Amino acid sequence: MSLEQAVVFREHPIEWTDEKVARIWDYFARTSNTYFSQVFGARILRKSGLRLQQELRVLDFGCGPGFMWEHLQSLGAKWEYTGLDFSPETVQILRRKAQGHPLFAGVQLVSQLPTDVDDQAFDVVLLTEVVEHLKDDHLDGTLREAARTLKKGGSLLVTTPNQEDLSASTQLCPDCGALFHVWQHVRSWSVASLSAEVEQFGFKLHTAHTLDLGVHGPLRTAIHLGRKLLGRPKLAPHMIAVFERR
Repeated sequence: MSLEQAVVFREHPIEWTDEKVARIWDYFARTSNTYFSQVFGARILRKSGLRLQQELRVLDFGCGPGFMWEHLQSLGAKWEYTGLDFSPETVQILRRKAQGHPLFAGVQLVSQLPTDVDDQAFDVVLLTEVVEHLKDDHLDGTLREAARTLKKGGSLLVTTPNQEDLSASTQLCPDCGALFHVWQHVRSWSVASLSAEVEQFGFKLHTAHTLDLGVHGPLRTAIHLGRKLLGRPKLAPHMIAVFERR
């Protein structure tokens, strides 16, 4: 019996396991040139209000191939950077591109939480397009780990889609019938729901912006005025939130 014949087609929501998540992100690391942080990372950092010229220690949690590292360098930031990810291929990509740089403190491949990172080791933790990918157990573990590794008064920078309609990006596997979000998103956030969740782990909301990162300058103003005249709400597909560690 061939593999194709052995697969029974049945439409069903995918059950994301750690193995499946690592598999799809290893694939994206090899094939994708449209990572969110690659396209919008510089704007995220500028919009966050965090002080790039201060000598801070930063942990990029879910760093992927290291696009935030590249943006920090292009912006002339003085942050000492540590990456952390669950995908072996992305960890290797970042290590190759950053190894030897005086502000690169290394990248760690992890398979479970908590990690062996020291308590209160960092001034800033980045969660760039991470929280929408996490089921309950991984979400709690990630936010708990962010709180543990941040110094008191440190900053947690979170970006995520704003009130995303997950069904709009759902795809079907034609082999087995699994229904899955094309970017492996499993939950949708608003400012209120994100704040309520994060603040349970010892944080307080400092700033939050809902905006369209792909539109800025005069064009952004024109679109905003046009939608206002038409009586439609302002389009804000993205969210940038900064939380302070209590």
